[in-house]
Amino acid sequence: MTKTSSFQRQWGKVIKVMSSSTSSASPSFDILQIFMKDDGTFPNNEHYPTLIYKHAFHGSESEGRRLIVNKNEWTEPWVWGIFSYHHYHTKAWELLLCVCGSASIQLGGDDGPTVKIDKGDLVLIPPGVAHKQLEEGGGFSLLGSYPTFRFDGRIDTCRGKPTDEERRRIQECYVPEADPMFNLNIAEFCSSSAQWSESDLT
Repeated sequence: MTKTSSFQRQWGKVIKVMSSSTSSASPSFDILQIFMKDDGTFPNNEHYPTLIYKHAFHGSESEGRRLIVNKNEWTEPWVWGIFSYHHYHTKAWELLLCVCGSASIQLGGDDGPTVKIDKGDLVLIPPGVAHKQLEEGGGFSLLGSYPTFRFDGRIDTCRGKPTDEERRRIQECYVPEADPMFNLNIAEFCSSSAQWSESDLT
Protein backbone atom coordinates (compact mmCIF):
# COMPACT_ATOMS: atom_id res chain seq x y z
CA MET A 1 0.00 0.00 0.00
CA THR A 2 1.27 3.45 -0.91
CA LYS A 3 0.89 6.41 1.40
CA THR A 4 0.06 9.79 -0.09
CA SER A 5 2.49 12.66 0.33
CA SER A 6 2.19 14.55 3.60
CA PHE A 7 1.71 17.68 1.46
CA GLN A 8 -1.14 16.21 -0.57
CA ARG A 9 -4.73 16.53 0.58
CA GLN A 10 -7.39 14.95 -1.54
CA TRP A 11 -10.21 17.43 -1.11
CA GLY A 12 -13.69 15.91 -0.93
CA LYS A 13 -12.40 12.34 -1.21
CA VAL A 14 -13.22 9.58 1.25
CA ILE A 15 -9.84 8.15 2.23
CA LYS A 16 -9.15 5.21 4.52
CA VAL A 17 -6.47 5.59 7.14
CA MET A 18 -4.94 2.67 8.98
CA SER A 19 -7.35 0.27 10.66
CA SER A 20 -7.37 0.50 14.42
CA SER A 21 -7.95 -1.95 17.25
CA THR A 22 -8.52 -0.73 20.80
CA SER A 23 -7.40 -4.01 22.36
CA SER A 24 -6.80 -7.64 21.50
CA ALA A 25 -10.38 -8.36 22.56
CA SER A 26 -11.89 -5.70 20.29
CA PRO A 27 -12.55 -6.03 16.57
CA SER A 28 -10.63 -3.82 14.17
CA PHE A 29 -12.50 -1.06 12.40
CA ASP A 30 -11.67 1.27 9.55
CA ILE A 31 -11.24 5.00 10.05
CA LEU A 32 -12.20 7.20 7.10
CA GLN A 33 -10.91 10.71 6.58
CA ILE A 34 -12.51 13.47 4.48
CA PHE A 35 -10.84 16.87 4.01
CA MET A 36 -13.17 19.67 2.88
CA LYS A 37 -12.01 23.15 1.86
CA ASP A 38 -13.96 26.40 1.58
CA ASP A 39 -16.41 26.12 -1.32
CA GLY A 40 -17.23 29.82 -1.47
CA THR A 41 -20.35 29.41 0.63
CA PHE A 42 -19.36 27.20 3.55
CA PRO A 43 -16.01 27.62 5.29
CA ASN A 44 -15.46 23.91 5.93
CA ASN A 45 -12.04 23.21 7.47
CA GLU A 46 -8.79 22.99 5.52
CA HIS A 47 -6.77 21.90 8.55
CA TYR A 48 -8.85 19.08 10.02
CA PRO A 49 -10.87 16.36 8.27
CA THR A 50 -14.11 14.74 9.22
CA LEU A 51 -13.33 11.32 10.71
CA ILE A 52 -15.62 8.29 10.51
CA TYR A 53 -15.01 5.15 12.56
CA LYS A 54 -16.89 2.49 10.59
CA HIS A 55 -18.80 -0.19 12.52
CA ALA A 56 -16.75 0.65 15.60
CA PHE A 57 -19.34 0.46 18.39
CA HIS A 58 -21.39 -2.63 19.19
CA GLY A 59 -23.05 -1.67 22.47
CA SER A 60 -26.43 -0.23 23.43
CA GLU A 61 -27.49 3.41 23.36
CA SER A 62 -27.15 3.62 27.14
CA GLU A 63 -23.65 2.16 26.98
CA GLY A 64 -22.69 4.64 24.28
CA ARG A 65 -24.00 7.49 26.43
CA ARG A 66 -22.02 6.23 29.43
CA LEU A 67 -18.78 6.01 27.44
CA ILE A 68 -19.17 9.49 25.99
CA VAL A 69 -19.53 11.19 29.39
CA ASN A 70 -17.29 8.79 31.34
CA LYS A 71 -14.38 11.23 31.80
CA ASN A 72 -16.50 14.40 31.91
CA GLU A 73 -14.64 15.67 28.84
CA TRP A 74 -17.66 15.59 26.50
CA THR A 75 -21.17 16.95 27.06
CA GLU A 76 -24.23 14.90 27.96
CA PRO A 77 -25.42 13.60 24.55
CA TRP A 78 -28.57 14.66 22.81
CA VAL A 79 -30.58 12.05 20.86
CA TRP A 80 -31.84 12.96 17.41
CA GLY A 81 -30.84 13.04 13.74
CA ILE A 82 -29.17 15.67 11.54
CA PHE A 83 -30.82 18.75 10.03
CA SER A 84 -31.96 18.36 6.42
CA TYR A 85 -30.16 21.56 5.41
CA HIS A 86 -26.45 22.34 5.29
CA HIS A 87 -25.19 23.84 8.51
CA TYR A 88 -21.98 23.99 10.51
CA HIS A 89 -20.76 24.82 13.99
CA THR A 90 -17.98 27.23 14.96
CA LYS A 91 -17.70 26.65 18.71
CA ALA A 92 -16.78 22.98 18.94
CA TRP A 93 -16.09 19.68 17.25
CA GLU A 94 -19.22 17.53 16.99
CA LEU A 95 -19.33 13.83 17.87
CA LEU A 96 -22.11 11.76 16.32
CA LEU A 97 -22.65 8.12 17.29
CA CYS A 98 -25.23 6.21 15.26
CA VAL A 99 -27.22 4.02 17.66
CA CYS A 100 -30.05 2.98 15.35
CA GLY A 101 -30.72 2.67 11.61
CA SER A 102 -28.72 4.39 8.88
CA ALA A 103 -28.64 7.61 6.88
CA SER A 104 -26.95 9.31 3.94
CA ILE A 105 -25.07 12.44 4.97
CA GLN A 106 -23.65 15.08 2.63
CA LEU A 107 -20.53 16.94 3.74
CA GLY A 108 -19.06 20.26 2.67
CA GLY A 109 -21.96 21.79 0.73
CA ASP A 110 -24.07 20.99 -2.31
CA ASP A 111 -21.09 19.68 -4.30
CA GLY A 112 -19.62 17.70 -1.43
CA PRO A 113 -19.41 13.92 -1.04
CA THR A 114 -22.19 11.79 0.39
CA VAL A 115 -21.38 9.14 2.97
CA LYS A 116 -23.57 6.46 4.50
CA ILE A 117 -23.71 6.31 8.27
CA ASP A 118 -24.75 3.00 9.83
CA LYS A 119 -25.47 1.80 13.33
CA GLY A 120 -22.18 1.60 15.21
CA ASP A 121 -20.45 4.34 13.21
CA LEU A 122 -18.79 7.19 15.11
CA VAL A 123 -18.37 10.52 13.29
CA LEU A 124 -16.17 13.44 14.39
CA ILE A 125 -16.92 16.68 12.53
CA PRO A 126 -14.53 19.64 12.85
CA PRO A 127 -15.86 23.18 13.27
CA GLY A 128 -16.82 24.84 10.00
CA VAL A 129 -17.63 21.66 8.08
CA ALA A 130 -21.09 21.83 6.51
CA HIS A 131 -23.26 18.73 6.83
CA LYS A 132 -26.85 17.69 6.24
CA GLN A 133 -28.98 14.56 6.24
CA LEU A 134 -30.33 13.39 2.88
CA GLU A 135 -32.08 10.08 3.54
CA GLU A 136 -32.65 7.83 6.52
CA GLY A 137 -33.96 4.39 7.34
CA GLY A 138 -34.49 1.91 10.14
CA GLY A 139 -35.37 4.50 12.76
CA PHE A 140 -32.13 6.45 12.32
CA SER A 141 -30.96 7.98 15.59
CA LEU A 142 -27.74 9.55 16.84
CA LEU A 143 -26.10 10.51 20.08
CA GLY A 144 -24.52 13.95 19.67
CA SER A 145 -21.92 15.52 21.95
CA TYR A 146 -19.26 18.26 22.14
CA PRO A 147 -16.00 18.66 24.09
CA THR A 148 -16.56 20.44 27.40
CA PHE A 149 -13.21 22.27 27.43
CA ARG A 150 -13.60 25.95 26.45
CA PHE A 151 -17.24 25.27 25.51
CA ASP A 152 -19.98 27.52 26.91
CA GLY A 153 -22.65 24.84 26.60
CA ARG A 154 -24.50 26.51 23.72
CA ILE A 155 -23.70 25.13 20.29
CA ASP A 156 -24.30 27.46 17.37
CA THR A 157 -25.90 26.48 14.06
CA CYS A 158 -24.59 28.51 11.12
CA ARG A 159 -25.70 28.57 7.50
CA GLY A 160 -24.00 30.19 4.51
CA LYS A 161 -20.90 32.36 4.47
CA PRO A 162 -19.30 32.91 7.87
CA THR A 163 -18.70 36.29 9.43
CA ASP A 164 -15.18 37.33 10.40
CA GLU A 165 -16.00 36.43 14.00
CA GLU A 166 -17.24 32.96 12.99
CA ARG A 167 -14.05 32.36 10.99
CA ARG A 168 -12.00 33.39 14.01
CA ARG A 169 -13.89 30.93 16.23
CA ILE A 170 -13.30 28.11 13.75
CA GLN A 171 -9.57 28.85 13.61
CA GLU A 172 -9.22 29.10 17.39
CA CYS A 173 -11.51 26.20 18.28
CA TYR A 174 -10.18 23.65 20.76
CA VAL A 175 -9.15 20.34 19.17
CA PRO A 176 -9.90 17.38 21.47
CA GLU A 177 -6.92 15.12 22.12
CA ALA A 178 -8.89 11.89 21.84
CA ASP A 179 -12.36 10.57 21.19
CA PRO A 180 -14.22 9.61 24.39
CA MET A 181 -15.16 6.07 23.38
CA PHE A 182 -11.93 4.50 22.14
CA ASN A 183 -9.40 7.06 23.38
CA LEU A 184 -7.73 7.24 19.97
CA ASN A 185 -5.47 10.20 19.23
CA ILE A 186 -7.48 12.47 16.94
CA ALA A 187 -4.48 14.41 15.63
CA GLU A 188 -2.88 11.16 14.43
CA PHE A 189 -5.80 10.44 12.13
CA CYS A 190 -6.13 14.06 10.98
CA SER A 191 -2.71 14.09 9.35
CA SER A 192 -2.65 13.84 5.56
CA SER A 193 0.44 11.63 5.98
CA ALA A 194 -1.84 9.01 7.55
CA GLN A 195 -3.80 8.57 4.31
CA TRP A 196 -3.84 5.47 2.19
CA SER A 197 -4.69 5.70 -1.50
CA GLU A 198 -8.29 5.36 -2.65
CA SER A 199 -7.47 1.99 -4.19
CA ASP A 200 -7.12 0.62 -0.66
CA LEU A 201 -10.78 1.32 0.09
CA THR A 202 -11.89 -1.94 -1.49
